[in-house]
Amino acid sequence: MKSRLILIDGMPGSGKSTIGKVIGAKLNEMNIQNRFYHELEENHPLRIYDKTFTSFTIQDEAEWFTTKVEQLFTDFVNERVGRDEVTIMESYVFQNTLGFAFNMQMDEQRILDLTKKVQLILSRLDPILIYFYQTHVEQHWKWICSVRGPEFTQDRCGLYTDNDFIEAGHFWTKNQDFIFNIVQEWEIPKLIIKNEKYNWEDYENKVNHFLEKFEEDIDIP
Repeated sequence: MKSRLILIDGMPGSGKSTIGKVIGAKLNEMNIQNRFYHELEENHPLRIYDKTFTSFTIQDEAEWFTTKVEQLFTDFVNERVGRDEVTIMESYVFQNTLGFAFNMQMDEQRILDLTKKVQLILSRLDPILIYFYQTHVEQHWKWICSVRGPEFTQDRCGLYTDNDFIEAGHFWTKNQDFIFNIVQEWEIPKLIIKNEKYNWEDYENKVNHFLEKFEEDIDIP
């Protein structure tokens, strides 16, 4: 295997951006050319810019979304497969695609069908995965909102009271449970980090060790 794609995924606020930078630095140490796609970067090749959605219980919206996702991922792989560098991709397989579809109430079998198509498309880049699993989801939302401050909490979290955080915990636990089953069943090399104590130094060490095991695999031929 010669991996050209390192996926970093998990719930919002998991530390994916930080780990993406750590991976980029590690690959630089290994003299491997790399490109990190931050989930919020402008003109992201996997972001849908030309439509907003109401609910994926609406058949037309669900079909449009799945068709667009297949197109974007196919175009992305076609563009990246010929490049002499490793791609580091944050969030856009699980959180921002499959997890988004789940939150928008897409039929679960349709999501699983889309999952298989996305996995097949990405297989041309021989992906490896680093996934952050939150052991206490409600606690995680309280932590990330406190760290990022009132602007994030009010404008993006929309969480104010204890009941808000309890509801967010229930909502995102369902999301994570569904996605984590997919993660476990995807037969690619993966590192699952159970984020309970926010021990970033330990997580960085685990990531570095994981990459060292695949040093030859992620080398560019």
